[in-house]
Parts: sequence; C-alpha cells; structure tokens
Amino acid sequence: MIYMKKSIFSALAVLTILFASCAGGKKVVTNQSSEQSEITGNRWVLIELNGKEITGKLNNKEPFLDFMNDGTRYAASGGCNTMGGEYLFGGNGKITFKPGMSTMMACDDMETDKLLSEVFKNTNNYTLNADILSLNQGRKAPLAKFRKVNAQNNLAGTWTLDYIDGAGNTFEELYPNNKPTITFDPNSNKVTGNGGCNNFNSSAEVNGRNIKFSPIASTRMACQGNGEPLFFQTLQKVNVQSVNGDQLTLIVGDIAVMRFKKNK
Repeated sequence: MIYMKKSIFSALAVLTILFASCAGGKKVVTNQSSEQSEITGNRWVLIELNGKEITGKLNNKEPFLDFMNDGTRYAASGGCNTMGGEYLFGGNGKITFKPGMSTMMACDDMETDKLLSEVFKNTNNYTLNADILSLNQGRKAPLAKFRKVNAQNNLAGTWTLDYIDGAGNTFEELYPNNKPTITFDPNSNKVTGNGGCNNFNSSAEVNGRNIKFSPIASTRMACQGNGEPLFFQTLQKVNVQSVNGDQLTLIVGDIAVMRFKKNK
C-alpha cells in the first residue's frame, strides 16, 4: 500500500465526509450530566499514553481528542492521522468507543497513532479530575490522559484564510489581491479582521468547540467580485471551530467550510 502525505485539512475533510454519511442515523444526547457536558464541550490534548508522558507536538501536530457537537461522535489524532468513530456514555462513569474510519498518511512517528487507536478499542470507563480526563479499562492504570484546552486562548491571534467552500469558484478567483484575515481577542471576545477588501468587527461566543459569531459590521468600500460577501456569509453560519497547531478550521455542522493559517 502506498501512503501519501496530505495536509491536516485533507485529513479533516475525509472525516467530515464520513460523519456526514452517518447523519441520517444520528442520536442527539440531551440528558447528559454536568460532568459529561464538561467532557463533550471541550477539546482535550493528550498528555499521557500507557503510562508514558506525552509532551509537545508529534510530527509537528498536537495529539488531541474532540467530542463532536452532535453528541455521538469523536475525532482524535496521535500526531499523524485523524481517526474517528462513535462514543456512548453509560452510568457510573462508563464510556465506550466504537472506532470508525481513519486517514492513512505516512509520518515519521506513527506509533502514537497506533497505541491511541488501541486505547479507544479497550476503554470502558473514564475519570474526570479538574482539567484531566482519563480513559480507563476496568480498574487498571489509565490507558490515556488528556488535559482540557482553553478554547479562547487557542484561538487568540491573527489568522489568514487559505480555503473557503467557494461554490464552484477557485480561491484565487475569489481573492485575487488580498486574502481575508480574522483576529481573536480572548480578553474581550472581540473579533476583527479584513474580508479581502473591507475591515470588519464582530464578537465570538465560544463554548468548547462550539462557536457563534455576532452580526458583522464592516466598512463600505466598493469591492470587486464575490469573495468578500461569501466570506461574511460563511462566517455567520459557522458553529464549530477546531484548532490544530497553526491551522484553524471553521465548520458548519460536520462540514469544514473555512480554513485559516496562523500569522507568525
């Protein structure tokens, strides 16, 4: 089998197609406990695997676990491939994972991916202690530990758009001169930026991976093309955000519609 290196966005796109194909059978959980809501409302970064400490990035990517906002599916990475599937809470701290499709990139370090995949197969309960989520098998030592990520701090800074679902237009056709940018201020929840022509401001309500932008106000210079209106319209529809290293993906439901790269 031949493996080809792909971007993080390509990995995410494969999973969103998988998730969308399952949409007809989705079960939305509405009676989660406060502890379960804490788990599903946040992103978790891998810090320990089979008793071994995990620090920093692997293959220049941050190993993570996300619980998707529909209440039934998860996405995770050991630093190379993105894997996903379904999860189900039981009573008394029980949780089970049903692994699904995984991307198939080749990376220098793939062992963490392999071991993390086994964690999801073997986990049958969890413990939550402050900001640390442990996935366990019976009463044995934790199979994996994750630390909660502050979503607001993860978004902080300025990001430049490098992909948008363009309704048949290429990115270069939409933005021949200037690429749109967006800046998040975690202290005030304010959002500012440029749509490719006009400056704009808004605010963002962030709850874990969920995000909602307030109505956008912008300057009113005359601009050519459909790129800027598409940018503003898409931004207002977004309801999920995902940060992985220097890439920010904004999502509508299960479909990735915008991707940004963080400015250095």
